[in-house]
Amino acid sequence: MNELIIYKNELKNSNPARYKVIGIISRLILSTELFRKNEDIIDFLKYIIETEFKEYVIASRTLIVARTVRVIDELSENEYLNCKRKLYKYIDSRITQPNKKNTFDGWL
Repeated sequence: MNELIIYKNELKNSNPARYKVIGIISRLILSTELFRKNEDIIDFLKYIIETEFKEYVIASRTLIVARTVRVIDELSENEYLNCKRKLYKYIDSRITQPNKKNTFDGWL
């Protein structure tokens, strides 16, 4: 996902607007490249916003996004900045270097 680099650069700002963080999280949740199944989103939400949703919410990505937006909107300023830092770390860990070649690629 090439957009991850753009998201990472947006989050480098010390205090980005909430709508940017909400938009980034929404795009990540709706991405089937990043999360193949809805159940994969559970760990992401536990890490980023420290929230768990019920099973009927996890069944629909749009409902997950709606609930997540509501939770982020209700966060205090310190909780919001903590959420932003965690999101930055998560995106940074998911970015791979596309030009880097593995030395074992030719073996298989």
